[in-house]
Amino acid sequence: MIAAIYSRKSRLSEKGESIENQIELCRQYGNAIGITDFLVYEDEGFSGGNINRPQFQKLLQDARKKRFSYLICYRLDRISRNVADFSNTLELLQNNKIEFVSIREQFDTSTPMGRAMVYISSVFAQLERETIAERIKDNMLELAKTGRWLGGTPPLGFKSVPVEYIGKENLKKMYRLAVVEEEMNIVKTIYSLYLEKKSTSTVSRYLCANNIKGKNGGDFSRNTVLQIINNPVYTFADKNIYNYFNNLGATLCNDFTGEYGLMVYNKREGGKKDNPICQWIVSSGLHPGIIPSNQWIKCQEIIKANASNPSIRSTRSNHFLLSGLIKCGHCGSIMSTWSKLNKKTNKLERYYRCELKNKASNRCCSKMLNAYSAEDAIIVSLNNINIQSIVNLYYNDAISKNIKLELQNETSSLKKTLSANNKIIQGLIKKLALLEDPVTLKLVENEIKAVNNENLSIEKKLGKIAAKDIDKKIEPITSNIKTMKQFFDYIDDIEIKRTVIKEVIESITWDNEVLTINIVGANSTLRI
Repeated sequence: MIAAIYSRKSRLSEKGESIENQIELCRQYGNAIGITDFLVYEDEGFSGGNINRPQFQKLLQDARKKRFSYLICYRLDRISRNVADFSNTLELLQNNKIEFVSIREQFDTSTPMGRAMVYISSVFAQLERETIAERIKDNMLELAKTGRWLGGTPPLGFKSVPVEYIGKENLKKMYRLAVVEEEMNIVKTIYSLYLEKKSTSTVSRYLCANNIKGKNGGDFSRNTVLQIINNPVYTFADKNIYNYFNNLGATLCNDFTGEYGLMVYNKREGGKKDNPICQWIVSSGLHPGIIPSNQWIKCQEIIKANASNPSIRSTRSNHFLLSGLIKCGHCGSIMSTWSKLNKKTNKLERYYRCELKNKASNRCCSKMLNAYSAEDAIIVSLNNINIQSIVNLYYNDAISKNIKLELQNETSSLKKTLSANNKIIQGLIKKLALLEDPVTLKLVENEIKAVNNENLSIEKKLGKIAAKDIDKKIEPITSNIKTMKQFFDYIDDIEIKRTVIKEVIESITWDNEVLTINIVGANSTLRI
């Protein structure tokens, strides 16, 4: 069993427990519970206010690699004086099944009392997180009162412009949104079309057919149209919109006089997922409103009504085995699904068609692909896969490219560590020759032993790394292919079948007469 010892001292002084004394006391504790091998991590001259300490970061990395079973320190505050950081460290140790011991406080997570202390510390960490969240919200509320733009890519139709203002002591700068007329005309068209057609697909097809591009020069998708319609920044901060958001529980500030546009703060969590509206802070901004509030609210009502209806697109996709896998070989667009019931034959006709061609027929020459023919051909092709040929291709191709590069990088890193450790050992041996004190001699000998053991482990890993990593990467591929060949015909649920296929196929390209299947590890071509 190996234990890690962590010691820290914020100042290079003689006061307090020295690094050496901390380590020796930790070793004695470890020996008392049957531990003889130690990895030592020392940070001298670093504060416990945060975890940005070189040796502590190395300790965390080694913990994730499970290089030790115990972490021993002299006092709890040697790890961190920050409750949240301390709790996060304990959580990392628990997740990697590493026990934690603090000698001074008799904090030992291998005991019931120690585990109770972990729980108590997590409660305080949660309290600190909630306090920080409240402080952030208070700050956000103060910013909202200014109506400023907080940064990032401005929405379509706007640009960010600086505004200087007089602060408490000097001249300061903030940003507001200003209208870009050419882009804003597109926004007005989107709202007008959506109110008329009540469909994001119809709006995106119109924009695509007329070669109307977005802010970065790309085509408008359904989702892009939906984001624009959903964005409150375009509407007016008037009494009507005030009542709308007030009824949804949002926090409102500033006067909603209808003179300016609307700004929303705290809309996203971590810049990704939208927070519920009850967590939004809605304010009058510094930019002009564009879309009347009654029209904007009407758009939200249409969105809500559409969401409550069963999705035709979703229903259709349940009939299509290769939905989301096929790309157009001419323009690179996704091939969407299309179906209808032929009343003469009473048969469901199914096709895959280019999404761009569907939106703008003049921009792509791709033909529709018969779904029955494509699916049958690909199932036959997958059943005929020779697993050994895939393995051979993978070894010959992947090793010479991606895997070989990965292995070289990892090998280089291990060799650097090995070289650094050898220098440490040489330095310790020189130090050993000058020492006479038995206790210090023993400490240096143990350190040499610990570094040497790490070197032996690295050398073993260097010897096995290539074969081990290649087997690890190739095994899931062969396993997925075997699973598909054995059980695919017995699966009734098309969603499960599609999942199985996606484990084997990366993508499929349709080029009017030829299907190119990009199988994981190899490619093959079919003519339909």
